[in-house]
Amino acid sequence: MNANILRGPVLPSLIAVGVVAASVAGTVALTGKHKAAAAAPPAPAAPPPIRNAAWVVDGARNAASLSTLTGFWIGPDVVVRGGIDGLHAMKRTDGTPAWDLPTPGGGDLCGMSAGVDGGIGIVAAHGTPATWGGGTGECSVVSGVDLATGKVLWTVPISKSFGEPAAGAADYAATDGMAVVDSDRSETKPGIVALDLKTGVEKWTHPGDCEHRPNAFAVTGTKVAIAEVCPGQSQAAVKVLDAGSGAPVPNAAVPVSTGQDRPQFVTADPVVVADSAHPKALSFGAGAPAPVAGQDRLFASLATFGASRAQVSVGAGVLCVGGQTALCWSTAGTTTGSAIVPKGLPNTGAEHHDVFAVLGAGAAARIVTTGVSAHPRAALCRIAPDGAAVVEADLSQPVSDYLGKNGTAESVLIYGDAKDLFVVDPHPSGGTAVIDVRLG
Repeated sequence: MNANILRGPVLPSLIAVGVVAASVAGTVALTGKHKAAAAAPPAPAAPPPIRNAAWVVDGARNAASLSTLTGFWIGPDVVVRGGIDGLHAMKRTDGTPAWDLPTPGGGDLCGMSAGVDGGIGIVAAHGTPATWGGGTGECSVVSGVDLATGKVLWTVPISKSFGEPAAGAADYAATDGMAVVDSDRSETKPGIVALDLKTGVEKWTHPGDCEHRPNAFAVTGTKVAIAEVCPGQSQAAVKVLDAGSGAPVPNAAVPVSTGQDRPQFVTADPVVVADSAHPKALSFGAGAPAPVAGQDRLFASLATFGASRAQVSVGAGVLCVGGQTALCWSTAGTTTGSAIVPKGLPNTGAEHHDVFAVLGAGAAARIVTTGVSAHPRAALCRIAPDGAAVVEADLSQPVSDYLGKNGTAESVLIYGDAKDLFVVDPHPSGGTAVIDVRLG
């Protein structure tokens, strides 16, 4: 898609607001001279600002670098899109290339940590015999990458840490100065290993006397949620560890029973467990599973992207998921969570629309609603614990049209921070790969 098409005109909404405000102020001053005159009506609420595409990057057709998305990182000066051939950084200012990094350790890139910590991200690769360190496992070569420069800080054959030559990394996260890695095999002891994020030196392990459950893993903030089957138990028990030390988090609210051999975590703080059995259900903290309807895409994302990459937005005690409708839960002041219906969304009541959860670290849960006839622009909304929706910005009409026509909540991802939204197509095949929508 042509970049100029997506850069909609900067509408003079703020200028219009200024004129309205001045007119109202003048009216108030005049009516003060005539006590019999009716009070001036309150000033109309200022419309949300309209945010445009600052830049657009198109994907090369059938190129390994953009044909498959392995992850997306947001740094202070660059954003990084991962492909199976390595990492590709773009400058946040204009989208031009900043650096390219072939797969550390060789082979195809298995994946990237969902986020970064201290400017460092984690990647796992298939590796080669030269980098396996005597191991044979897939995705067994783990590396730390500096976002600013694309420099590989360290590379470790993780099979050695797991004590099993065939073991690899099922999942991984960068948080609290650690690279926390989940083993892909149940028989490994330890099942969780944490490496120093700057050096790759092993800092702690979680061996325990229980059987590890691969892919039952999530990291939120500094909390690590895992599952394991301990002696005398028939179902997996949920445990929460501190990412910095590996110590159990005291009094963590976890399900008494998940009813699953391998729980699917949505988040680790609060602990949210998904049960894909019929009927589909979610458990919040110590609460019992609560059936949820219309959220097939959430459960599909857990299977497609992995538990630690659930397509949800979390912040300020609220968790929201995307799909054909917005569905959120408030976890503020409770250990079990309660469903809330967002109130005041621009597309409420529309028959056909999509809702995108904004992925990435944030101070609040945020979603993007696609445009509808009554409100043709897509809108960035913040959801409060009571369900009230605050429209932070409207997206320009070209960006809105792209989301409405070319994207659905299952095929396009939206990452964001306080400054930008990044609309990412995992499989652009020659089309638009990344759109940067500048928020300020």
